[in-house]
Amino acid sequence: MDALEKHDLENDEVVIKPKFEITDLSSATWVMRKYRALAAKDDELKKVALEQKESIDDWLESKLQANQDSRAFFEGLFAHYLTKLREDDPKARIETPFGTVSTRKTPTGVNWSDEAVVQSLEKQGLNDLINIKKTPDKKQIKKQFHFVKGRYVNDDGLMLDGATEKEATESLVVKPAKEGL
Repeated sequence: MDALEKHDLENDEVVIKPKFEITDLSSATWVMRKYRALAAKDDELKKVALEQKESIDDWLESKLQANQDSRAFFEGLFAHYLTKLREDDPKARIETPFGTVSTRKTPTGVNWSDEAVVQSLEKQGLNDLINIKKTPDKKQIKKQFHFVKGRYVNDDGLMLDGATEKEATESLVVKPAKEGL
């Protein structure tokens, strides 16, 4: 915003008068200067707001990361305590007035490398196990194949490349209680 625009915004006594009208080119020019000064002020306000928004977003991101780090620390404390409790009771869980801590098991399964599985199925002539869009029909494959010494094989001894055994895992579940006891 230039000095003339600042001056126009600061000296707006005429705009306050309720009976002001544009009556000639001179008054139209004056109104246009005021109007342009307001548009420039809008641009300046938007620029400042954007700068502040970026600063606030950075601040928020750092605060959220700090909270996440703290939550990870507390989850470690919960996991350690739950492990101790589970020495006596394998199904133990932590229950407090503010929430519970337990674990959830993820069953064993198959990690798929779709491209390698499709190539392996095509190479072995098992095209009926390939979907039209060239993705392995995992449901049908699971019915025919099983793991033997780390290899995915069917009853005929055919091995399927691109599928590895997925180990069962246990993950910590922290559920804070709703506000208000």
